Amino acid sequence: MFKALSSKLPALVLLLTGVFALSGFGCRQNTAVDQSTGELVVWGLWQESADMEPVLKAFAEQYGTKVTYKKIASVATYERDLLSALAEGRGPDVFVIHHNWVNDKQRLMTPAPANIIDERAVRDEFVDVAAADLVRGGQVYALPSSVDTLAMYYNKDLLNAAGIARPPRTWTDFQQMIERVTKVNRLGTIQQSAAALGTAGNINRASDIFQLLMMQSGLSIFDAQNNKVSINNDIGARALTFYTDFANKSKKVYTWNLQQDYSIDAFAAGKTAVMFNYSYSVPTIKAKNPRLNFGVAEIPQIAGSSDSNRVNFASYWPFAVSNSSRSPNMAWNFVRFLTSKNPSDSINRAALTPPARRDSVVELQRDASIGVFAEQAITAQSWPRFDSAAVDTILNAAIDNVVTGAATSEDALRQAEEQINNLTPAQ
Repeated sequence: MFKALSSKLPALVLLLTGVFALSGFGCRQNTAVDQSTGELVVWGLWQESADMEPVLKAFAEQYGTKVTYKKIASVATYERDLLSALAEGRGPDVFVIHHNWVNDKQRLMTPAPANIIDERAVRDEFVDVAAADLVRGGQVYALPSSVDTLAMYYNKDLLNAAGIARPPRTWTDFQQMIERVTKVNRLGTIQQSAAALGTAGNINRASDIFQLLMMQSGLSIFDAQNNKVSINNDIGARALTFYTDFANKSKKVYTWNLQQDYSIDAFAAGKTAVMFNYSYSVPTIKAKNPRLNFGVAEIPQIAGSSDSNRVNFASYWPFAVSNSSRSPNMAWNFVRFLTSKNPSDSINRAALTPPARRDSVVELQRDASIGVFAEQAITAQSWPRFDSAAVDTILNAAIDNVVTGAATSEDALRQAEEQINNLTPAQ
Protein backbone atom coordinates (compact mmCIF):
# COMPACT_ATOMS: atom_id res chain seq x y z
CA MET A 1 0.00 0.00 0.00
CA PHE A 2 2.87 2.33 0.75
CA LYS A 3 5.31 1.40 -2.01
CA ALA A 4 4.88 4.89 -3.41
CA LEU A 5 6.47 6.26 -0.25
CA SER A 6 9.74 4.41 -0.72
CA SER A 7 11.05 6.98 -3.16
CA LYS A 8 10.23 10.58 -3.93
CA LEU A 9 11.39 10.25 -7.54
CA PRO A 10 7.89 9.72 -8.99
CA ALA A 11 6.60 12.63 -6.95
CA LEU A 12 9.37 14.90 -8.18
CA VAL A 13 8.82 13.85 -11.79
CA LEU A 14 5.13 14.65 -11.52
CA LEU A 15 5.90 17.89 -9.74
CA LEU A 16 8.22 19.11 -12.49
CA THR A 17 5.83 17.91 -15.18
CA GLY A 18 2.99 19.85 -13.59
CA VAL A 19 5.10 22.98 -13.24
CA PHE A 20 6.33 23.21 -16.81
CA ALA A 21 3.30 21.79 -18.58
CA LEU A 22 0.86 24.17 -16.94
CA SER A 23 2.77 27.40 -17.72
CA GLY A 24 2.72 29.06 -14.33
CA PHE A 25 0.09 26.62 -13.08
CA GLY A 26 -2.64 28.35 -15.10
CA CYS A 27 -4.39 29.74 -12.05
CA ARG A 28 -4.45 33.53 -12.24
CA GLN A 29 -7.15 34.83 -9.92
CA ASN A 30 -8.83 38.19 -9.44
CA THR A 31 -6.16 40.43 -7.97
CA ALA A 32 -5.87 43.41 -5.70
CA VAL A 33 -2.95 45.81 -5.66
CA ASP A 34 -0.96 47.63 -2.98
CA GLN A 35 1.05 50.78 -2.96
CA SER A 36 4.02 48.58 -2.06
CA THR A 37 4.33 45.27 -3.87
CA GLY A 38 7.94 44.44 -3.13
CA GLU A 39 9.27 41.13 -1.90
CA LEU A 40 7.00 38.92 0.19
CA VAL A 41 8.31 36.77 3.04
CA VAL A 42 6.51 33.51 3.86
CA TRP A 43 7.00 31.32 6.91
CA GLY A 44 6.00 27.65 6.82
CA LEU A 45 6.44 24.51 8.88
CA TRP A 46 5.82 21.48 6.69
CA GLN A 47 6.63 22.36 3.09
CA GLU A 48 10.25 21.89 2.04
CA SER A 49 11.93 24.84 0.34
CA ALA A 50 12.73 22.72 -2.71
CA ASP A 51 9.08 21.73 -3.09
CA MET A 52 7.94 25.34 -2.78
CA GLU A 53 10.47 26.76 -5.25
CA PRO A 54 8.54 26.00 -8.49
CA VAL A 55 5.42 27.61 -7.02
CA LEU A 56 7.31 30.71 -5.90
CA LYS A 57 8.90 31.03 -9.34
CA ALA A 58 5.55 30.68 -11.12
CA PHE A 59 3.96 33.29 -8.85
CA ALA A 60 6.83 35.73 -9.47
CA GLU A 61 6.44 35.29 -13.21
CA GLN A 62 2.72 36.02 -13.11
CA TYR A 63 2.65 38.79 -10.53
CA GLY A 64 6.11 40.34 -10.75
CA THR A 65 6.67 39.89 -7.02
CA LYS A 66 9.49 37.88 -5.50
CA VAL A 67 8.59 35.55 -2.65
CA THR A 68 11.12 34.31 -0.11
CA TYR A 69 10.09 31.14 1.73
CA LYS A 70 11.48 30.16 5.13
CA LYS A 71 10.78 26.78 6.67
CA ILE A 72 10.78 27.06 10.45
CA ALA A 73 12.64 24.13 11.96
CA SER A 74 10.94 23.84 15.34
CA VAL A 75 7.22 23.22 15.62
CA ALA A 76 7.52 23.41 19.41
CA THR A 77 8.72 27.03 19.39
CA TYR A 78 6.98 28.21 16.21
CA GLU A 79 4.11 30.04 17.87
CA ARG A 80 6.40 31.86 20.30
CA ASP A 81 8.90 32.76 17.56
CA LEU A 82 6.16 34.00 15.25
CA LEU A 83 4.52 36.19 17.89
CA SER A 84 7.87 37.67 18.86
CA ALA A 85 8.77 38.44 15.25
CA LEU A 86 5.40 40.08 14.57
CA ALA A 87 5.61 42.15 17.76
CA GLU A 88 9.10 43.36 16.84
CA GLY A 89 8.15 44.29 13.29
CA ARG A 90 10.30 41.63 11.65
CA GLY A 91 7.57 39.10 10.98
CA PRO A 92 6.61 37.56 7.63
CA ASP A 93 3.89 38.75 5.28
CA VAL A 94 2.38 35.26 5.13
CA PHE A 95 2.59 32.58 7.81
CA VAL A 96 1.00 29.24 8.62
CA ILE A 97 -1.36 29.03 11.57
CA HIS A 98 -2.94 26.14 13.39
CA HIS A 99 -6.49 26.01 12.13
CA ASN A 100 -7.80 27.05 15.55
CA TRP A 101 -5.69 30.17 15.82
CA VAL A 102 -8.29 32.32 14.07
CA ASN A 103 -10.22 32.35 17.32
CA ASP A 104 -7.59 34.00 19.50
CA LYS A 105 -5.12 35.50 17.01
CA GLN A 106 -7.53 37.15 14.62
CA ARG A 107 -6.07 40.55 15.50
CA LEU A 108 -2.76 39.49 13.93
CA MET A 109 -4.33 38.64 10.57
CA THR A 110 -5.63 40.62 7.62
CA PRO A 111 -8.78 39.09 6.12
CA ALA A 112 -8.88 38.49 2.38
CA PRO A 113 -10.23 41.17 0.06
CA ALA A 114 -13.55 39.92 -1.31
CA ASN A 115 -12.33 40.29 -4.90
CA ILE A 116 -9.56 37.74 -4.19
CA ILE A 117 -11.68 35.20 -2.31
CA ASP A 118 -14.93 35.31 -0.37
CA GLU A 119 -16.85 32.92 1.86
CA ARG A 120 -18.83 31.41 -1.00
CA ALA A 121 -15.64 30.51 -2.88
CA VAL A 122 -14.20 28.86 0.23
CA ARG A 123 -17.32 26.75 0.66
CA ASP A 124 -17.37 25.83 -3.03
CA GLU A 125 -13.68 24.98 -3.40
CA PHE A 126 -12.56 23.55 -0.05
CA VAL A 127 -13.78 20.81 2.28
CA ASP A 128 -16.39 21.93 4.80
CA VAL A 129 -14.11 22.18 7.81
CA ALA A 130 -12.11 24.99 6.16
CA ALA A 131 -15.04 27.40 6.12
CA ALA A 132 -16.06 26.40 9.64
CA ASP A 133 -12.57 27.14 10.98
CA LEU A 134 -11.29 29.98 8.82
CA VAL A 135 -14.27 32.22 8.04
CA ARG A 136 -15.49 34.67 10.67
CA GLY A 137 -18.22 37.23 10.11
CA GLY A 138 -18.21 36.49 6.40
CA GLN A 139 -14.50 37.25 6.13
CA VAL A 140 -11.80 34.75 5.13
CA TYR A 141 -8.80 34.74 7.46
CA ALA A 142 -6.74 31.85 6.09
CA LEU A 143 -6.68 29.18 3.38
CA PRO A 144 -5.31 25.60 3.50
CA SER A 145 -3.33 23.67 0.94
CA SER A 146 -3.87 20.45 2.91
CA VAL A 147 -6.29 19.04 5.51
CA ASP A 148 -5.18 16.04 7.53
CA THR A 149 -7.34 13.66 9.58
CA LEU A 150 -6.90 10.92 12.16
CA ALA A 151 -6.82 7.47 10.57
CA MET A 152 -6.22 3.89 11.70
CA TYR A 153 -2.76 2.40 11.16
CA TYR A 154 -2.81 -1.39 11.34
CA ASN A 155 -0.22 -4.16 11.32
CA LYS A 156 -1.27 -6.55 8.57
CA ASP A 157 0.76 -9.48 9.92
CA LEU A 158 -0.75 -9.29 13.41
CA LEU A 159 -4.30 -9.04 12.07
CA ASN A 160 -3.65 -11.88 9.61
CA ALA A 161 -2.33 -14.07 12.43
CA ALA A 162 -5.55 -13.48 14.35
CA GLY A 163 -7.65 -14.43 11.32
CA ILE A 164 -8.89 -10.87 10.76
CA ALA A 165 -9.26 -10.30 7.03
CA ARG A 166 -9.80 -6.56 7.11
CA PRO A 167 -9.42 -3.74 9.63
CA PRO A 168 -12.54 -2.98 11.71
CA ARG A 169 -14.94 -0.42 10.31
CA THR A 170 -17.01 0.20 13.44
CA TRP A 171 -16.06 0.56 17.09
CA THR A 172 -18.06 -2.60 17.83
CA ASP A 173 -15.92 -4.53 15.35
CA PHE A 174 -12.88 -2.81 16.84
CA GLN A 175 -13.70 -4.11 20.34
CA GLN A 176 -14.04 -7.63 18.95
CA MET A 177 -10.68 -7.26 17.22
CA ILE A 178 -9.10 -6.22 20.53
CA GLU A 179 -10.16 -9.45 22.23
CA ARG A 180 -8.81 -11.59 19.38
CA VAL A 181 -5.42 -9.92 19.07
CA THR A 182 -4.48 -9.03 22.66
CA LYS A 183 -2.31 -11.50 24.55
CA VAL A 184 -2.03 -11.19 28.34
CA ASN A 185 -0.14 -13.74 30.42
CA ARG A 186 -1.13 -15.22 33.78
CA LEU A 187 0.65 -12.44 35.62
CA GLY A 188 -1.41 -9.83 33.83
CA THR A 189 1.45 -8.65 31.62
CA ILE A 190 0.49 -7.55 28.14
CA GLN A 191 2.58 -9.66 25.78
CA GLN A 192 0.90 -8.42 22.62
CA SER A 193 -1.20 -5.27 22.47
CA ALA A 194 -4.04 -4.96 19.99
CA ALA A 195 -4.13 -1.15 20.04
CA ALA A 196 -2.39 1.87 21.49
CA LEU A 197 -5.49 3.22 23.17
CA GLY A 198 -6.71 3.96 26.69
CA THR A 199 -4.06 6.23 28.21
CA ALA A 200 -2.63 9.64 27.32
CA GLY A 201 0.92 9.84 28.64
CA ASN A 202 2.32 7.31 26.17
CA ILE A 203 -0.08 7.81 23.23
CA ASN A 204 0.58 10.36 20.54
CA ARG A 205 -2.48 12.59 19.91
CA ALA A 206 -4.54 10.93 22.65
CA SER A 207 -6.57 14.10 23.22
CA ASP A 208 -7.52 14.19 19.53
CA ILE A 209 -8.76 10.59 19.67
CA PHE A 210 -10.86 11.38 22.74
CA GLN A 211 -12.32 14.51 21.10
CA LEU A 212 -13.17 12.43 18.03
CA LEU A 213 -15.05 9.91 20.18
CA MET A 214 -17.10 12.66 21.79
CA MET A 215 -17.92 14.19 18.41
CA GLN A 216 -18.84 10.84 16.87
CA SER A 217 -21.17 10.29 19.81
CA GLY A 218 -23.05 13.45 18.85
CA LEU A 219 -21.61 15.82 21.41
CA SER A 220 -21.27 19.45 20.35
CA ILE A 221 -18.19 20.19 22.42
CA PHE A 222 -18.47 23.95 22.01
CA ASP A 223 -21.72 25.77 22.75
CA ALA A 224 -21.44 28.80 20.47
CA GLN A 225 -24.53 30.48 21.92
CA ASN A 226 -23.06 30.55 25.42
CA ASN A 227 -19.42 30.63 24.29
CA LYS A 228 -18.67 27.65 26.54
CA VAL A 229 -17.27 24.15 26.26
CA SER A 230 -19.69 21.47 27.39
CA ILE A 231 -18.18 18.02 27.98
CA ASN A 232 -19.25 17.28 31.56
CA ASN A 233 -22.35 15.34 30.61
CA ASP A 234 -23.48 11.77 29.95
CA ILE A 235 -22.12 11.71 26.39
CA GLY A 236 -18.72 13.00 27.47
CA ALA A 237 -18.57 10.51 30.34
CA ARG A 238 -19.46 7.58 28.09
CA ALA A 239 -16.81 8.61 25.57
CA LEU A 240 -14.15 8.93 28.27
CA THR A 241 -15.10 5.58 29.82
CA PHE A 242 -15.06 3.91 26.40
CA TYR A 243 -11.57 5.28 25.77
CA THR A 244 -10.07 4.43 29.16
CA ASP A 245 -11.58 0.93 29.24
CA PHE A 246 -8.78 -0.16 26.90
CA ALA A 247 -6.41 0.48 29.82
CA ASN A 248 -8.66 -1.08 32.46
CA LYS A 249 -7.52 -4.54 33.60
CA SER A 250 -11.06 -5.51 34.60
CA LYS A 251 -12.43 -5.04 31.07
CA LYS A 252 -12.45 -7.52 28.19
CA VAL A 253 -10.95 -4.87 25.93
CA TYR A 254 -7.90 -4.36 28.15
CA THR A 255 -4.92 -4.06 25.80
CA TRP A 256 -2.77 -1.11 26.89
CA ASN A 257 -1.35 0.55 30.00
CA LEU A 258 1.04 3.30 31.05
CA GLN A 259 3.95 0.84 31.06
CA GLN A 260 3.79 0.31 27.29
CA ASP A 261 6.26 1.97 24.95
CA TYR A 262 5.26 5.23 23.30
CA SER A 263 2.51 4.49 20.77
CA ILE A 264 4.48 5.31 17.61
CA ASP A 265 7.49 3.28 18.78
CA ALA A 266 5.32 0.36 19.88
CA PHE A 267 3.55 0.25 16.53
CA ALA A 268 6.75 0.57 14.51
CA ALA A 269 8.31 -2.26 16.53
CA GLY A 270 5.34 -4.56 15.87
CA LYS A 271 4.35 -4.62 19.55
CA THR A 272 0.83 -3.34 18.95
CA ALA A 273 -1.49 -4.00 16.04
CA VAL A 274 -3.22 -0.62 15.75
CA MET A 275 -2.54 3.02 16.38
CA PHE A 276 -4.38 6.19 15.39
CA ASN A 277 -2.56 9.09 13.81
CA TYR A 278 -2.28 11.54 10.91
CA SER A 279 -0.72 11.15 7.48
CA TYR A 280 2.56 12.67 8.60
CA SER A 281 3.26 9.55 10.66
CA VAL A 282 3.61 7.38 7.54
CA PRO A 283 7.24 8.40 6.79
CA THR A 284 8.05 8.23 10.51
CA ILE A 285 6.89 4.61 10.72
CA LYS A 286 8.70 3.72 7.49
CA ALA A 287 11.91 5.27 8.80
CA LYS A 288 11.68 3.44 12.12
CA ASN A 289 10.94 0.06 10.54
CA PRO A 290 11.17 -0.20 6.73
CA ARG A 291 10.12 -3.87 6.88
CA LEU A 292 6.89 -3.32 8.80
CA ASN A 293 3.92 -4.66 6.85
CA PHE A 294 1.28 -2.08 7.64
CA GLY A 295 -1.63 -0.26 6.07
CA VAL A 296 -3.90 2.68 6.83
CA ALA A 297 -7.69 2.46 6.98
CA GLU A 298 -10.50 4.86 7.75
CA ILE A 299 -11.01 5.45 11.43
CA PRO A 300 -13.88 3.38 12.93
CA GLN A 301 -17.32 4.92 13.20
CA ILE A 302 -20.17 4.15 15.58
CA ALA A 303 -22.09 1.07 14.47
CA GLY A 304 -25.22 1.96 12.55
CA SER A 305 -23.93 5.35 11.42
CA SER A 306 -24.83 6.24 7.87
CA ASP A 307 -22.34 7.63 5.39
CA SER A 308 -23.92 11.04 5.87
CA ASN A 309 -23.24 10.87 9.62
CA ARG A 310 -19.55 9.96 9.41
CA VAL A 311 -17.33 12.10 11.64
CA ASN A 312 -13.58 12.53 11.25
CA PHE A 313 -11.19 14.75 13.15
CA ALA A 314 -9.24 17.44 11.31
CA SER A 315 -5.80 18.91 11.95
CA TYR A 316 -4.10 21.27 9.52
CA TRP A 317 -2.02 24.44 9.10
CA PRO A 318 -3.48 26.99 6.64
CA PHE A 319 -1.81 30.17 5.40
CA ALA A 320 -2.74 33.62 6.75
CA VAL A 321 -1.64 37.19 5.97
CA SER A 322 -0.10 39.38 8.65
CA ASN A 323 -1.88 42.61 9.58
CA SER A 324 1.53 44.28 9.57
CA SER A 325 2.37 43.30 5.99
CA ARG A 326 3.20 46.29 3.79
CA SER A 327 1.67 44.43 0.84
CA PRO A 328 -1.42 42.68 2.25
CA ASN A 329 -3.26 42.47 -1.05
CA MET A 330 -0.32 40.96 -2.87
CA ALA A 331 0.21 38.64 0.08
CA TRP A 332 -3.38 37.47 -0.31
CA ASN A 333 -2.83 37.06 -4.04
CA PHE A 334 -0.02 34.69 -3.09
CA VAL A 335 -2.13 32.71 -0.60
CA ARG A 336 -4.89 32.39 -3.18
CA PHE A 337 -2.37 31.31 -5.82
CA LEU A 338 -0.69 28.81 -3.49
CA THR A 339 -3.97 27.14 -2.51
CA SER A 340 -5.42 27.00 -6.02
CA LYS A 341 -5.51 23.59 -7.61
CA ASN A 342 -2.28 23.11 -9.54
CA PRO A 343 0.14 24.74 -7.08
CA SER A 344 -1.40 23.01 -4.05
CA ASP A 345 -1.49 19.69 -5.91
CA SER A 346 2.21 19.96 -6.72
CA ILE A 347 3.12 20.73 -3.09
CA ASN A 348 0.93 17.96 -1.69
CA ARG A 349 2.24 15.48 -4.25
CA ALA A 350 5.84 16.22 -3.31
CA ALA A 351 5.15 16.06 0.43
CA LEU A 352 2.63 13.18 0.23
CA THR A 353 0.04 15.20 2.14
CA PRO A 354 -3.74 15.05 1.65
CA PRO A 355 -5.47 17.91 -0.19
CA ALA A 356 -7.87 20.52 1.12
CA ARG A 357 -9.54 21.24 -2.20
CA ARG A 358 -12.65 19.32 -3.20
CA ASP A 359 -11.55 18.87 -6.81
CA SER A 360 -8.27 17.34 -5.65
CA VAL A 361 -9.99 15.07 -3.12
CA VAL A 362 -12.08 13.60 -5.94
CA GLU A 363 -8.93 12.71 -7.87
CA LEU A 364 -7.09 11.19 -4.89
CA GLN A 365 -9.75 9.21 -3.03
CA ARG A 366 -8.37 5.93 -4.40
CA ASP A 367 -4.70 6.89 -4.07
CA ALA A 368 -2.73 4.12 -2.37
CA SER A 369 -0.73 6.50 -0.20
CA ILE A 370 -3.07 9.28 0.89
CA GLY A 371 -6.49 8.22 -0.39
CA VAL A 372 -7.82 7.39 3.08
CA PHE A 373 -6.83 10.79 4.45
CA ALA A 374 -8.15 12.59 1.37
CA GLU A 375 -11.55 10.90 1.58
CA GLN A 376 -11.87 11.50 5.32
CA ALA A 377 -11.29 15.23 4.83
CA ILE A 378 -14.76 15.46 3.28
CA THR A 379 -16.39 14.61 6.62
CA ALA A 380 -13.74 16.15 8.88
CA GLN A 381 -14.87 18.34 11.74
CA SER A 382 -13.29 20.59 14.32
CA TRP A 383 -14.36 22.93 17.09
CA PRO A 384 -13.10 26.39 18.14
CA ARG A 385 -10.28 26.05 20.65
CA PHE A 386 -8.66 29.19 22.01
CA ASP A 387 -5.45 27.47 23.12
CA SER A 388 -5.03 24.09 21.44
CA ALA A 389 -1.90 23.13 23.37
CA ALA A 390 -3.56 23.88 26.71
CA VAL A 391 -6.69 21.94 25.72
CA ASP A 392 -4.50 18.95 24.84
CA THR A 393 -2.79 19.11 28.23
CA ILE A 394 -6.10 19.37 30.09
CA LEU A 395 -7.76 16.48 28.26
CA ASN A 396 -4.68 14.28 28.54
CA ALA A 397 -4.66 14.87 32.30
CA ALA A 398 -8.35 13.94 32.49
CA ILE A 399 -7.66 10.66 30.68
CA ASP A 400 -4.73 9.63 32.85
CA ASN A 401 -6.50 10.68 36.06
CA VAL A 402 -9.23 8.17 35.23
CA VAL A 403 -6.70 5.47 34.28
CA THR A 404 -4.74 5.85 37.52
CA GLY A 405 -7.89 6.05 39.65
CA ALA A 406 -7.22 9.62 40.71
CA ALA A 407 -10.68 10.66 39.47
CA THR A 408 -13.91 9.25 38.11
CA SER A 409 -14.90 10.06 34.54
CA GLU A 410 -17.44 12.57 35.83
CA ASP A 411 -14.98 14.30 38.16
CA ALA A 412 -12.26 14.38 35.51
CA LEU A 413 -14.61 15.93 32.97
CA ARG A 414 -15.97 18.47 35.42
CA GLN A 415 -12.46 19.69 36.16
CA ALA A 416 -11.45 19.62 32.49
CA GLU A 417 -14.53 21.57 31.41
CA GLU A 418 -13.87 24.25 34.01
CA GLN A 419 -10.21 24.55 33.04
CA ILE A 420 -10.94 24.78 29.31
CA ASN A 421 -13.63 27.39 29.81
CA ASN A 422 -11.18 29.46 31.81
CA LEU A 423 -9.00 29.56 28.70
CA THR A 424 -11.77 31.05 26.57
CA PRO A 425 -11.53 34.85 26.33
CA ALA A 426 -14.66 36.83 27.03
CA GLN A 427 -16.50 37.89 23.91
